[in-house]
Amino acid sequence: MSFKTIRRAVVGLVGVAALVLMTGCAHQVSMTPDTKQLAAAPAKINKSIAYVISAADLTKEVQTPGGGGDKIKYQPYRDLDGALYQAFSAVFADVSKVTNASEAKGVTFVITPSITTNSSSDSMFTWPPTQFSVDLVCSVADIKGQAVTEVRASGKGAATFDQFKSDLSLAARLASMDAVNNLVKALTDSAELRR
Repeated sequence: MSFKTIRRAVVGLVGVAALVLMTGCAHQVSMTPDTKQLAAAPAKINKSIAYVISAADLTKEVQTPGGGGDKIKYQPYRDLDGALYQAFSAVFADVSKVTNASEAKGVTFVITPSITTNSSSDSMFTWPPTQFSVDLVCSVADIKGQAVTEVRASGKGAATFDQFKSDLSLAARLASMDAVNNLVKALTDSAELRR
């Protein structure tokens, strides 16, 4: 094998490696917040609710941008399921979880949460996100399926390298905690839910 052939092969391999690095990969993170920091509602609403997270949503995986051209991946509904249960329990007298609205029995409201997320990073060298956002939209219906109201809450989380080097999911966890705390406030403040 000649030097030119070896050189061409090496250049080709370097090009392929550069292409792989440029397209990046997806790193697993968790959005699960520390619910010990969950805000308490000033007074519970004396009503029972069921909240709906379908089996498909529970396993749904999302990818959003990280740093260095990489992406991050996570399962928003699975990661926030426990925190949503605790948030609803902080506001309402009785809470149950169902996988579809038809399973809800003997409750005042059926709440279907929708979770939208985004992330970004100003780092070219590390993949964890430095910014993360969570938007929650809770569609509330009565037991007959009639729309009652829609409650919205959002949260943001930020983490620098010094902060996230011991917790690569820090920005996501902070955003989730902010969103869930804001949800408790939004539910508590909703006049429609107290009627």
